[in-house]
Amino acid sequence: MKKTLLALVLISLASSAHSSGFSLEKLSSKDIGLNAAAVPAPVPAAPAKEETQVPADLVNKFNQAKNDLWRLESDTTWLRSDMDRLENTARRIAQTNSADPFFQNDLQRMAFDMNRYAGDAQRIGYAVKELLNLALKDAGLNATARDMDMDARTLLNRAQFDIENSAQRLEWAVRSAKPELVGYNAQWQAMDISRYGRDFTWKVRDISYDTQNLVSKTQP
Repeated sequence: MKKTLLALVLISLASSAHSSGFSLEKLSSKDIGLNAAAVPAPVPAAPAKEETQVPADLVNKFNQAKNDLWRLESDTTWLRSDMDRLENTARRIAQTNSADPFFQNDLQRMAFDMNRYAGDAQRIGYAVKELLNLALKDAGLNATARDMDMDARTLLNRAQFDIENSAQRLEWAVRSAKPELVGYNAQWQAMDISRYGRDFTWKVRDISYDTQNLVSKTQP
């Protein structure tokens, strides 16, 4: 009897659900008491910034130019003193009217050195100009360029205020002495020293200008 009643109740419930259009597909999260929170769409990560790979050959070229410029700056540290010594000797010869057997050889050696320094400055200038065309923005290259710029500024101040003026005074001192006392080639050698001094200043000025640009071009 109980089974019969239970079966009748189930049939009645099924009929009611069918008549009201009930289906599982029509169930929503609200019907089952769930509140689904809105999930934000994932934001794509920003691409990692790739660091510029500096070729080893370029690093070597920067270091080579830096070392050559530093060497030139070091070699010319006492150049003014050497020229002043020659100037004093020339004035002493003119005042005492007595010859110095070593003066002309010393003057010739100074002319040779000045010509060599001017040639070194030209070679370094070409190297720096090449670096301007190859430069990359890099902290290491920028540090090297700053060292070069500092040496170039120091060298330029020495060239235009010390070396060039000393060379000009040396030429005047030699011209004031008798050729038979200072040597018949002494005046020509003194003129060469003065000319090399001016040429050296112009070349170093170009180097200083280019190293400043090199600092800007390598600034990260």
